[in-house]
Amino acid sequence: MADFGEALAFYADRQSDDKKRTGLNVQYSVRQKSKDEELTVNVEMAMMAQGAAAPDWKNKISLQLSQAELTSFCEVLFGLRKQAEFSFHGPSRNKGLKIFNNNAKGVLLAISEAGKTMQHMLNHSQRIELGVFIIRRQAMAWKISVSDVLAVLRQSVAISRISESSNQV
Repeated sequence: MADFGEALAFYADRQSDDKKRTGLNVQYSVRQKSKDEELTVNVEMAMMAQGAAAPDWKNKISLQLSQAELTSFCEVLFGLRKQAEFSFHGPSRNKGLKIFNNNAKGVLLAISEAGKTMQHMLNHSQRIELGVFIIRRQAMAWKISVSDVLAVLRQSVAISRISESSNQV
């Protein structure tokens, strides 16, 4: 069972393509892991019909990122990685989320469940807003400052790049 907290929402209601008209909601959550609590986030997306005042949240796709996934999510938001993919979520293990770094253009999030896919594009300023929201959550989870989280993320990516290049030799 998860407890929920602060949330951040984005709306792509001005898209001309109906398939790209979505609402994105990211909310702090707490997942119970045996005796411990894991601070993480829930990501949910719903389609938004032309002229609708709000997304169709009754037909949303949602999933909860693990603590390790939250780290990768944060790395993409801050441009440290090109993409990340999170699979096998939900009771049927048929939900997933992909996030793609489009450099200065922003990020694209694609969420899926049992073959149904929705996507949401965040522009650069929205990407930074979501990045600040997520890195703050990571700081709470790790019990360190936001600046320390960013330093750890940079070091993590540097280590993985060294590891990848040494495996190619």
